[in-house]
Amino acid sequence: VSLFSMNLDKHRESLVKYCYDISKVAFAVTALNPAVNQSRTFFEVVIGLGITVMFFSLAIFFEKGAPP
Repeated sequence: VSLFSMNLDKHRESLVKYCYDISKVAFAVTALNPAVNQSRTFFEVVIGLGITVMFFSLAIFFEKGAPP
C-alpha cells in the first residue's frame, strides 16, 4: 500500500489535471454534441453527465491527497 501511495504522490498533480480534462471533454461531448449532431436520448445525456461527475470527483479526491 505504501508503494502505491508513494507512486501516487509523485504523479498526483498530473493525475488531477488528467481527471479534470477528461471531465471537461465528457461534459463538452454531452452538452455540445447534440447541438452539432442528432439529438441525444435522455439515457445518453445521463451517462455523459455521470462520467463527467465521476472524473471530476476523482480529480477532487486525488487533489485532497492521502490522509496523514
